[in-house]
Amino acid sequence: MKPPKRLKHDVTKRVAATIADNHLLKDGDRVIVGVSGGADSVALLCILQAIEIKLQLIAVYVDHGLRPAEVPFEIETISERCKALKVPFIVEPIDVLLFAGREKRSVEDSARFLRYKVFHKLLALHSAQAIAVGHNADDQVEEFFLRAIRGSSRKSLSGMEVRNSTIIRPLLHLCKPELTGYLEKNNIPWCMDSSNLEREFLRNRVRLDLLPLLRKDFNASIGKTILRNMDILREEERYLEAHTVEAYQKCISPDIRPVEGTNGKQLRIRSEPFLNYHPAIQRRIVEKCCWKMKSKASYEQIRSLIELIDKGSNGAEVHLPAGLRVERNEGGITFSRPLPPGQTRGSAEPAKLQTKNIPGPGTYHFNEINKQLTLEEVATVNSTRSENEELHIDLATIDFPLVCRTSLPGERFHPLGAPGTKKITRFYNDRKIPAKKRASCPVLFSGNRVIALPGLEIAEGHKVSKATTSTLRIGWVTINKHDRKNS
Repeated sequence: MKPPKRLKHDVTKRVAATIADNHLLKDGDRVIVGVSGGADSVALLCILQAIEIKLQLIAVYVDHGLRPAEVPFEIETISERCKALKVPFIVEPIDVLLFAGREKRSVEDSARFLRYKVFHKLLALHSAQAIAVGHNADDQVEEFFLRAIRGSSRKSLSGMEVRNSTIIRPLLHLCKPELTGYLEKNNIPWCMDSSNLEREFLRNRVRLDLLPLLRKDFNASIGKTILRNMDILREEERYLEAHTVEAYQKCISPDIRPVEGTNGKQLRIRSEPFLNYHPAIQRRIVEKCCWKMKSKASYEQIRSLIELIDKGSNGAEVHLPAGLRVERNEGGITFSRPLPPGQTRGSAEPAKLQTKNIPGPGTYHFNEINKQLTLEEVATVNSTRSENEELHIDLATIDFPLVCRTSLPGERFHPLGAPGTKKITRFYNDRKIPAKKRASCPVLFSGNRVIALPGLEIAEGHKVSKATTSTLRIGWVTINKHDRKNS
């Protein structure tokens, strides 16, 4: 964000410089301008019409339904100004109190959410290029204290940007007295919003109580000091974000696919590169994952996720808002929404493998767990395992049909190279397979003998030897739902 020079230009030229330096608008752009009737938004509308860039402005007043006695005068004031400027004017009503009660959100937060929803609707309807709002430098200082009081990250404390996607803030480097001075100089009327004096809103208490106290008893130039600090935070944030993006790309598994029964995509952080980074970068990687999964995690939740990837046992979970679950598994943690749509509490039932009879070589789909078993007769190989985790057994040691199912309590097999038999559950423990995952682990039987645990190990009595003349290759892979076929 490039601030314009303050001393050499009047208000209009400084706003034009901000627009040009930050590439906010160009000739011919259509702009939705949020106009509440207050000094900031009225000045914004007038300045955008006065600058040399030729814009197609559409002024929008959002009636929040909160101040019915003041709304008619505000609409009349804006309407008269729009007529003088030859700018189209739209009034959009919203019911903030109804929404706040239904969604259990604050009135202030609900008003902001619905207001921007209106702006974005009109942006699309009129094929506009930007939404212009009247935030100024004083708003920026207030926002700093609001976010600090509520608890925020470095990025949040660095404040608003002049551009956030389609939202632009051309007045962000001007203070309130400069804007009211511009309006007075040009004999332009504006309205006073009585809700700005109501101390039930935290923002008003910051503006009316906290900042005057700080100016009086601590620092007369507190506003300038905070703005300078925000500039420093913003530059440091950009530096850290660049390093975070690089680290994020190295830590996130690129080949994660949705698993059957989950609601949406997954993200996986690999512990090996992740734990080598500084804690500051680790926090930002985790936070970025949460944002990408459309969930906002608190400080404590992010700390819990870092502990999960560092010290958590396989199968351990952290539950985040909106049904997001983060599970520790071999080599990292996985973000997913395993619950049915509409359910946000509790844990998902583990996927269970259904028993399937295997009449001969071929491909067999286990859609309930999004897996595929492939059996193929191949020429003799020199090893029992290939690089892609396929297993090989001596075909002469088995008889079709085979059966693929989960293990029963107490069932044993003789792992390849082991001195004797071992309970399958003990084998799973050794391989650090979480208990809730075992219902989807396949066991392949020939008669009543275990011949292999597909994807894991074969039984000693079925290994490939020098006497082997034909081999059965066993593949166990995750499948894409678009590639499924009924077996």
